[in-house]
Amino acid sequence: MKGAFVLMLAGLFNRVLGFGLRIILVRTIGDEGLGLFQRVFPIFITISIFTTMGLPVAISKFVSREASKDNYYTILQILKITFLIVFTISLFTTLGFAKYAKLIATKVLDDPRTYYILLAITPALFFTSLASILRGFFQGLRLMTPTAISQIIEQITRLLITLFLVLKLLTHSLKLQTMGAAIGVSFGEGIGLLTLIVIFLYYLPQLRSYSNPKKSKSNLKLAKELIKFGIPITLGKLITSLMYSVESINIPGNLEKLGYSLSAATSFYGQLSGMVQQLIYLPTVMTIALNSNLVPAISESIAQNNYSAIKQRANEAIRLTFYFGLLAVIILFLVPHKICDLIFSYPQAGDPLKTLATLAIFLYLSHIFGSILQGLGQPNIVVRNSIIGLAIELTLIHSIIYLPKQWGFFIISLSIGIRYLITATLNWFSINHQVRLNTSINNVFFKPLLAGSLVYLILPQSYKLIYHISQNNLISLTSSIFLSTCVYFTLLIMTNGITKEDWNRIKP
Repeated sequence: MKGAFVLMLAGLFNRVLGFGLRIILVRTIGDEGLGLFQRVFPIFITISIFTTMGLPVAISKFVSREASKDNYYTILQILKITFLIVFTISLFTTLGFAKYAKLIATKVLDDPRTYYILLAITPALFFTSLASILRGFFQGLRLMTPTAISQIIEQITRLLITLFLVLKLLTHSLKLQTMGAAIGVSFGEGIGLLTLIVIFLYYLPQLRSYSNPKKSKSNLKLAKELIKFGIPITLGKLITSLMYSVESINIPGNLEKLGYSLSAATSFYGQLSGMVQQLIYLPTVMTIALNSNLVPAISESIAQNNYSAIKQRANEAIRLTFYFGLLAVIILFLVPHKICDLIFSYPQAGDPLKTLATLAIFLYLSHIFGSILQGLGQPNIVVRNSIIGLAIELTLIHSIIYLPKQWGFFIISLSIGIRYLITATLNWFSINHQVRLNTSINNVFFKPLLAGSLVYLILPQSYKLIYHISQNNLISLTSSIFLSTCVYFTLLIMTNGITKEDWNRIKP
């Protein structure tokens, strides 16, 4: 779990920087500008999935497998093959994306203002594709520090470049201001890739010293194995990402059909995707860190036929995810308007935040369940379950055109939460079809629910009391959240929900 701890710290640092940048963007380009940027992002993610061909997951799994056998020559072969494949695909895809950016903006997104944003984010496609291969390589070796360092440098670069450009473009049009944020993404991804290359060159002599060519496979055989593993992941993720892209198009489009203007619909989408979902995804700092360690750990245990280790690692990750996730969703549910007002100066975003927080715990669990399934060699099941959840969400979102106008925002927010619930449930049943985890209901669920009930009682009352004394929202909110968090973890420690062994597992 030490690698997870490193990634968690790096993720937390990046989230803080990202949140700082997000606050500044909201206060400069507003919710409509944020909505424009967020509409482009699903398209970007969809194309990047195609360029990587599912190989980041494949390289992590294959490298982990070969490392357990000390086949370091084969490990370097795997990296060379995947890097060459992704380099070729991403180069041509990036050129094609730049060529057809105007067509995407006008015909797909139906908003010409997104053209400049698409052009500005185009170089990031090439950089992020290659960086994902190197990150998958290091994760397969259980080296989490390179990923953490590159992500921190990437985020700092993005922050500095974006701030500089947005401030320079303050007097220009909204589309040009938003373009500054997209350029920041491209610069950040480029520097992040360069950082990973430098770190890889540092490790290369050591990896070569362990290599034994006699144990190697042919390049063609390895390429076939990697592609065979990666293509189903790519197809599934492409379908999933395309559905997210449809979501980014459908939400503003259906709101327009309900009678909202394009500006109002884009503003709501900006609040939902650029503010609310950013807050909801904040606890995934923990799940992402656990995920990066979990997939290679389970793959390694499978290679050794150690199913007791699989159950132990999976249950440990589920337990920690539920502990941290439950606290986060209770806080977001209790004081959503105050949080959105304090951070973004958009208290109205608290309405969709409260709705989404009711089911957000299933988002965090679905991430962990998905990683367990990937480690078990079942990535297609993860994708299938995600597609089912997304299909139901999109159906519910489309249904708003038949409802009264005032129901639109609520149903859209609830639909996303229902997707979390369905995906997590399907993943859970899929795992237990493969391996019986025998998860302890008492340790994993009952103890944090008991601690969470105290937070539910204490946080609102402590906020009122502190606000009565200080008359300051910042002091009242942070103090009441800190007090509630202390009570939550104190009770978990008292009931042995969190033990000394847990601290030993996650401490650096």
